[in-house]
Amino acid sequence: MIIYLLEGMFDNMIKENEELEIMHKVTSKEKKILKKALDGIKGWNFNPISVVTNGIEGYYFICKVKTIIDNLQMKMARIYIKIQEDNKPRLLSIEEIA
Repeated sequence: MIIYLLEGMFDNMIKENEELEIMHKVTSKEKKILKKALDGIKGWNFNPISVVTNGIEGYYFICKVKTIIDNLQMKMARIYIKIQEDNKPRLLSIEEIA
């Protein structure tokens, strides 16, 4: 199911850059990028299961989501992070998948 979601969601990104990599194992470097970008968001726990990257500046993380508050229903999310010129990750969006 995750592969199906990944293939369907990244059509626009593929049009921009044909050298995308879908990785099912998230490296420690990528986890650090995600953690820095999400710094300051409280009450949400994002566990990355896969990442799509162009190898340079754009990262789409597919994450399982756990929340402290039961009313928040998000189970899976797509997180888009872009690396800025000063090598700092910038969170651009968090979208609910399922």
